[in-house]
Amino acid sequence: MSTQYQTIVYDQRSGAILNISQNLYISSRKHLARLANRPHWKDTGFIYFKHSLPIDPALHSIRSLSPNYPPALVTKNGVPIEYALIMQERSAVLTQGATCLVEFEGGMGDQLMEAAAVLTAVKQYPNSSFSIKCKDIYIKILQHVVGLPPVSHSYVGASKDAFSYVISNHTSYISDPRGGKFGKASLYGAWLGLDRVSKVAKIKVSAADMKAESGFFSGLELDSGKINIMCQFRSGSGHGKSWHTEKVVKLAGLFKSEIDCNFFVVGTDREVARGLPDIIDLTGRSTWWQTCLLESRMNLVVCIDSGVMHLARSLSVPYIALWGGTNAQMILGDDEQEWDIRLPLDCFDLVCYDCQRKTNACMVKITPEMVLHNARLLLNLSK
Repeated sequence: MSTQYQTIVYDQRSGAILNISQNLYISSRKHLARLANRPHWKDTGFIYFKHSLPIDPALHSIRSLSPNYPPALVTKNGVPIEYALIMQERSAVLTQGATCLVEFEGGMGDQLMEAAAVLTAVKQYPNSSFSIKCKDIYIKILQHVVGLPPVSHSYVGASKDAFSYVISNHTSYISDPRGGKFGKASLYGAWLGLDRVSKVAKIKVSAADMKAESGFFSGLELDSGKINIMCQFRSGSGHGKSWHTEKVVKLAGLFKSEIDCNFFVVGTDREVARGLPDIIDLTGRSTWWQTCLLESRMNLVVCIDSGVMHLARSLSVPYIALWGGTNAQMILGDDEQEWDIRLPLDCFDLVCYDCQRKTNACMVKITPEMVLHNARLLLNLSK
């Protein structure tokens, strides 16, 4: 621990600050009780705050941002002080100029939101240069994001030491602690000292890219003049926002009975039964890059909050998002599209990757007929 820090004693029930001491190590629960002027230590906690920022008990308090995150010093509006300090420090460094390596984390959707943050930073900090480290499975996609700096998976050792500034995008926050309306791209932007990121990372693919994957596309009948529809319905990050197999099978049948279409299902292995007559089953059979290329050829994507949804946004492909467990404002920093589906339940504003009520009602009550109705509107189909 640094020799310069502030010890803050607080009431765990209210978050009220009871005592502030400089460079004081808490040696025992009895010591803690004395500092709080209480006969016992119950409901009393403490944190070490490593910054010299003046602390005012009338303006500041202590609270946990989530059950899995340690208590933090926050403003009256609930914004973590260290969060704001990190933003200021990083903005100052990047404004002056740095060779910056940004280490991406998370799944496909996170990759594209992080890319949007870096693109915003490139514009805001012309004196700095940026490079990106990510997992192999995402590199081809990120290399096709328009304007994105160099991407690699191998910045380690001396190659990593060559950068004057390294930013890891690891975060425990589900959403931006400054408020629930910023979206996750702005959360990643905050690690780059940015107030807000509204940009969407655009992906551009070419005929040469498609030709290089001709083996994958062989037999998929993408050039037959049919309407091409992709569906992705299962989330790897929680059951609370997943849709259901039987609904997808029914939706495929509804589409096929109404229009001449190809109905592709993508995702992890065996999310639908093999050999269903109305479905082209690609679950477990495509890489992220192949999924991206296929999605670029779609007339419509039906999806949950997932990497497939973020790819649709980046490829400018029309999509219908089925929202449950999460919401567009918290994830995208924007309202749902008019044809997205999110049911007005009494737990509407909860963010739950596993349903707290064990019902998954927000997704269970979304029907294939609702999706088909909105698809007709989006595709200008007459009933």
